Amino acid sequence: MIRKNGAIFCLETPHTTLAIKADTAEYLYYGKKLVSAGNFESCRGLPCKLLSQFGQDDYTEPSILLENADGGISTAFTFSKSKILKEKPQIPGLPSSYGKGKTLELKYVDEPTKVALYIYYTVFEDNDVIAVSSKLFNASEKELHIRRLASLQLDLLGDYSVVTFEGAFAREWQKVSRTLNKGVFYIDSKNGASSHNRNPFVMAKGQDGVYAFNLVYSGNHKEIFEACESGKTRVLTGINDFMFRWTLAPGEQFDAPEAVMCFAPDEDGVSSQMHAFIGEHIVRGKWKKKERPVLVNNWEGTHFDFNEEKLLGIARAAKKAGVELFVLDDGWFGNRCDEHRALGDWYDNIEKTGGGLKHLADKIREIGLDFGIWVEPEMISEDSDLFRKHPEFAMRVPGREPTRLRWQLCLNLADEKVQNYVVRVISDVIARSGATYVKWDYNRTLTDPFGKGIPQGEYFHRYMLGYYRIVSRITEKFPDVLFEGCAGGGGRFDLGNLCYFQQYWTSDDTDARKRLKIQDGTSYGYPQATMGAHVSACPNYHTGDSNPLETRFNIACGGVLGYEMDMTKLSVEETEVITRQIEFYKEYRKVLQFGDFYRLGNAFGGNVAGFMSVSKDKGTAVAVVTVYEQIFGGPAPAVKFKGLDPSSVYEVKAREQANYKKAPCFTAGGGFLMQGNVFLSDIYEDTQRRENSGCLYSRMFLITKVKKEYS
Repeated sequence: MIRKNGAIFCLETPHTTLAIKADTAEYLYYGKKLVSAGNFESCRGLPCKLLSQFGQDDYTEPSILLENADGGISTAFTFSKSKILKEKPQIPGLPSSYGKGKTLELKYVDEPTKVALYIYYTVFEDNDVIAVSSKLFNASEKELHIRRLASLQLDLLGDYSVVTFEGAFAREWQKVSRTLNKGVFYIDSKNGASSHNRNPFVMAKGQDGVYAFNLVYSGNHKEIFEACESGKTRVLTGINDFMFRWTLAPGEQFDAPEAVMCFAPDEDGVSSQMHAFIGEHIVRGKWKKKERPVLVNNWEGTHFDFNEEKLLGIARAAKKAGVELFVLDDGWFGNRCDEHRALGDWYDNIEKTGGGLKHLADKIREIGLDFGIWVEPEMISEDSDLFRKHPEFAMRVPGREPTRLRWQLCLNLADEKVQNYVVRVISDVIARSGATYVKWDYNRTLTDPFGKGIPQGEYFHRYMLGYYRIVSRITEKFPDVLFEGCAGGGGRFDLGNLCYFQQYWTSDDTDARKRLKIQDGTSYGYPQATMGAHVSACPNYHTGDSNPLETRFNIACGGVLGYEMDMTKLSVEETEVITRQIEFYKEYRKVLQFGDFYRLGNAFGGNVAGFMSVSKDKGTAVAVVTVYEQIFGGPAPAVKFKGLDPSSVYEVKAREQANYKKAPCFTAGGGFLMQGNVFLSDIYEDTQRRENSGCLYSRMFLITKVKKEYS
């Protein structure tokens, strides 16, 4: 709801209020929902601005920085008009949220240049997340250049700590908390993607609660926090201004990516709202709320060494265990026998597929599994037919030796001819295979950013516009296909991609110990139904560590379950264990994938960590509790559950595991389960602990309501 009182607008979500004074471009209030707003003017302190610009007496980080036709960079945007829109406007060429809600449009004009700045705020009826976007329109007769245009600015009063999610390949989503001292702190990405290193989802924690921010964009981004001596804290998020200089000709407009913000009393509250927002207003299409299939992917089981017989053997073993989808990974096309060659040659390798992609896919379907396929459309190998025919398709700086990562170059997606090629060949792969699932990989970052006729300061963003044009066309052409994004794991896991891909591969590291933290970190901003999570063979491919099969399953249930192994190599006992795992997962798949998600313990600093997913009616929950190590002489590990009805009685039953047969069962009130300590006194009694040295200790609990009220 948006209410207007003179120049003041109150934007109300179910639990928060945002008050804006349009004529002075100020935030008057943002936080817990106000029952009665009263007179905001009497409570004003330091001006908290919607936008900031260089010039006059403001020397803080600007949200907008223009290079005018005369070479000057000073601007003085002043209020022009406001409008309440009944429908949310789309952002041309860029992904954005959607759904029922109202939008406040504010227009500000720099009179000397006649440049207009529009800022949009959208509130949804069912969620506390507010969408914000900005655009510039050049109404002058002269060309100008944009050096920075933030998607969102929020000024806060008081002291804050900043929570970011950082890491590297195979170590994504490590939670980092910092006290914000006076001065400027920022995180960013300069490698052309949202990156493994620093995700655009960030939080600011203060005494009044937690503010969270994210960007609906998959390219270079920058999140700035400035703590001023005056007691004000500024937050900015948007396209990274590194190597950014956009030419805006007369009559043209530039649209910044959409950003979102949310306020909640604590981190769990932020996650709850972000999860619900993504599920309802970001993810779309047939698979929006549809339960995702249990899959097997052959990559860690075979790598490039496979043929028809080996693949069909894995499919038969997977079908016997209850798997629903077979995914053929890298190596099925061209002369692709290793990482050195054939990217871009998306025609069938007849020898490895036993007669072509359609032939193999039909064989898989005869076994009773759906068929999925891996592609890496944005890359090109120099040893490929495509490169030999079209070397100009590759991203290279003329006269310089290109940077080679993984023996491959990037395609120049800023070129419309290249975009059309990718759409054509990948559409053909999906059509001829009849795939119901596509894994879209992006295994290296952008280097040598250059395109003929494209200004250097525009290249990164024009690449992203080309990328979005490609994925929008392909996903629209195949609306029934489940798309999973991947970028060497979680290197481009962001809201922009989730507007097209219903889920994302969380990390290439499938080791249970590492995945516990990676998935925990991801869950702060993204729901479990978007997180691909697989049970892989041990010792683990990346780390060499081993964990019991049941532990690997428990942790993989924190996302969308799959298996990443050669299932023909399983023992009879292991096959029986996996069969029981999949049966359990299918029975509780809806609550695991789409229930209200809560983190348990502390994955980044404690010895106990885990998660639980609770049905919307609070009648059923599945919880996983994991202990990192046995501490001799210390207290027994304990956990507090979350998200239950405090006035109801629940049966708590441990799932019987191959390495844990006791499976205790007890009843307790929801209030006690959430406020008291449930001790895990026997968690170190796993029968497989000695054959998996240094392993995690893990239990899964099924929690079911047995009485409506406790008496």
